[in-house]
Amino acid sequence: MVRPFFRDHFARLDHQIVLVDALSALNAGPAALSDLERALDSILVAFRVGRNSLMSALLRPRIEKVLFAATKADHLHRASHDRLEAILRRLVDRALARAREGGARIDVAALAAIRATREADVSKGGRSIAAIIGTPEAGQEAGGQVFDGSGEVALFPGALPADPDALFAAEGAAFRGLASGPDSEADFRFLRFRPPAGIGATSPLPHIRLDRALQFLLGDRLK
Repeated sequence: MVRPFFRDHFARLDHQIVLVDALSALNAGPAALSDLERALDSILVAFRVGRNSLMSALLRPRIEKVLFAATKADHLHRASHDRLEAILRRLVDRALARAREGGARIDVAALAAIRATREADVSKGGRSIAAIIGTPEAGQEAGGQVFDGSGEVALFPGALPADPDALFAAEGAAFRGLASGPDSEADFRFLRFRPPAGIGATSPLPHIRLDRALQFLLGDRLK
């Protein structure tokens, strides 16, 4: 079943985007992050990644471009987007090295296809906190409060480390996730948000870096 699916849907691709929900892994804890790292490492093994020759382009194309995209960038303030990209780059480090050896072009990006939040600087205890504002889905919980999906909240989901290696400490759990203890003790709490009200067929969808992703994947085809 796997081989026909791969043959019919993937075998002739030469550009690939891999969507990575890194925030859910950070929510869950170190074990989930390690599982995600192993899964990403195995993805490129399943694909023929590298530069195409004239013959391979005609008969069995290689994937020449791969974009690893960390989704839900709107769940973080833009000040943390560079750190999210650094974490993703750390997650796919081995896969990146193999792909580059074959001549493929690889990039990482933090993006959101539909932006569900906006940003704000919130003052708390005399300090300014880079927060996001949005409407959590019904049933989402943070700080002991369960949201009903009808009202906006300002949220600081946690500070991503400047050094992504801090999340992969060899001596054991490098951070606390929801899977390892009470919600109040987790280092990160990324909620699911409802799409913004008022978007429709007559207005453009708000997004984060979707244009950058399209430029990387399709720019050479549109010249």
